[in-house]
Amino acid sequence: MKLRKYGMIFCSIALGASMVGCGKELPVENEMETEVAESTDPIELVPEEGAQLLFWTSEEAYGEAVAKAFEDKYHVPVTVEKLGMGELDKVSLTGPAGTAADVFMCSHDHFIEGMDAGLFMKIDDSIAQQIKERVSETGIKIVTMNDELYGVPVSIETSCLFYNKDLVDTPATTLEEIIEKSKTYNDAANNKYYFLHSMADVYKAFPMLSAYGYHPFGPDGTDNDQPGFDTEEYKKGLEFINSFKEIMPISATDLRNAEFLRSLFVEGKVAYEITGPWDITQFKDSGINLGVTTLPTYNGKDLTPFAGVKNAHVSAWSKYPIAAQLFAQFLVSDEGASLLYEKANQITTLKDITAVEGLNENEYLRPFAEQFNNSVPMPAVKNIGAFWSSTENAVIAMYDGKLTPEEAQQNTIEAWETTLATEKE
Repeated sequence: MKLRKYGMIFCSIALGASMVGCGKELPVENEMETEVAESTDPIELVPEEGAQLLFWTSEEAYGEAVAKAFEDKYHVPVTVEKLGMGELDKVSLTGPAGTAADVFMCSHDHFIEGMDAGLFMKIDDSIAQQIKERVSETGIKIVTMNDELYGVPVSIETSCLFYNKDLVDTPATTLEEIIEKSKTYNDAANNKYYFLHSMADVYKAFPMLSAYGYHPFGPDGTDNDQPGFDTEEYKKGLEFINSFKEIMPISATDLRNAEFLRSLFVEGKVAYEITGPWDITQFKDSGINLGVTTLPTYNGKDLTPFAGVKNAHVSAWSKYPIAAQLFAQFLVSDEGASLLYEKANQITTLKDITAVEGLNENEYLRPFAEQFNNSVPMPAVKNIGAFWSSTENAVIAMYDGKLTPEEAQQNTIEAWETTLATEKE
């Protein structure tokens, strides 16, 4: 799983106060505003003469392919360098020297850090409008600040319901159906379960934690100081997670062991599991008769998992801002989205995936594109680390019977306050 919460741990940024402000705008904006006043037609931007770009991405084969396609169309050469974790650190160090990438990929949970450091260029309004017309609203929200776009959502990751077709004829559409069937199907002595899920991992368990309306850090997930632990919705979410002990009588430690859960699923001992696209290859290679579908409803409402997004950002120091923005936009063109699927086996953020050859027919990945439109972006707030540690320790203790849901809620609140107070010292 590439877009996980743990990315926060590996990307600590030490930036000086001398950094530029949040985002730079195109140097031609005033001229363009005059043109807009005279015409309502979309502005056709043209790359700067002599433009050449540097692109940082962790997916080298995809990067090379999309760079070539862009050069064929715009006649702008693009050099590709492979870069994994630490994108923001490297941009902050190399940007002022003029050696940073013009366009670079970054997980969406680092968006606030990048904005605070002034690393991202604001996307020109004419390009932004075209992107908004094509890309899912969930993705657009992730790169929006003060109604302005500061990046392009390129690829998605979320959770879906996996099932064994040899054990399930027609996938369940409600969680109630799965819960009831589990009560008669399970054989705990032989590690046989109708449904198994990592309730001790809050990232994966979020569909249950949010089943009664809990939403961390405010409705937009941006209120850094309000995790919502003191709400009735959070307590009900804890109670709901705790109720699964009846159909999943397994310790929290075992439920956190991803390899343990995978092994039971591929051995045919589990009918259903909620997980992400990172497990597809292993499940397919195991020979299991795999099925994937969107999450079921509960109490008549859709379950909403966390979603992760990889964004393309234009460096605030790019010497060729028009060419760089056109390249970022090209990543979500039909051709760019097709190369993302073909070369990286990843899912585009486009609203309409029918233009991506093969994706709409891919029975394993298509459900993720559908589920993304009904998901919650993993909060991109500074205190996200305190959120994970506070919730998971409490949930683990509760699931293992050491705390009641009420005590787990209080434990979460106290752990949150202690963590923040320690960080301020």
